[in-house]
Amino acid sequence: MPSSNVITLTNPDGTPVLKNPSNPRQGNWTVPIPVDQIVFPGGDLSVWTNLEYRITIAGPVAVAPFIDSGIDPVIRRSQLQIATAQYDQVIGTPFGCATLDPGYNCAGGTILNPTPSKYLQVLSATNWKPRVSTGLELQMFLPVINAPFRIYWAYNPFRLNEQATPPIPITRGMFPAGAAGDYTYHLAVNTYAPNFLLREPRKTFRFTVATTF
Repeated sequence: MPSSNVITLTNPDGTPVLKNPSNPRQGNWTVPIPVDQIVFPGGDLSVWTNLEYRITIAGPVAVAPFIDSGIDPVIRRSQLQIATAQYDQVIGTPFGCATLDPGYNCAGGTILNPTPSKYLQVLSATNWKPRVSTGLELQMFLPVINAPFRIYWAYNPFRLNEQATPPIPITRGMFPAGAAGDYTYHLAVNTYAPNFLLREPRKTFRFTVATTF
């Protein structure tokens, strides 16, 4: 999802660059930058199934092998529209601060071109991907609280383990020439456009007390 942020122009030694070295009260040199973030809006269709077979061991104690599966895809991508106010702010903001004008205000900023889409882009690795959990549950009914105590182990055969690389709209030309510009550009890219690891657990072991169903 496109948005905007501001980063302080920084020297390689970590010190901020002042707008006016002779007058520190005018503050640091800052650079407005575009940011493309990963968000989790969820799907608009949900289908799930559950299959288990309960085997009584003794009295209130039972064991149940199970398999749970489901899918939560995005069907109507037209519903993933970015809020108008946020979108208008992004496409109307001049990004970058390559130089300062005589009043120590940013100059050299440009509007994003091409203009980003007003709709969220869906990661293909996540859409229409089934989720499955299979394993074994040990259950004991607790008569005092009238609820089952469950211990279960589950395995994820369709584990999601993907690197998501969002677009990087930050360019070197948004920063002034020189070492501070080079350093801050790489700092901005590493901070606001890192690879995002989508990794689900391979297996889980838990216990719970729940009402009957």
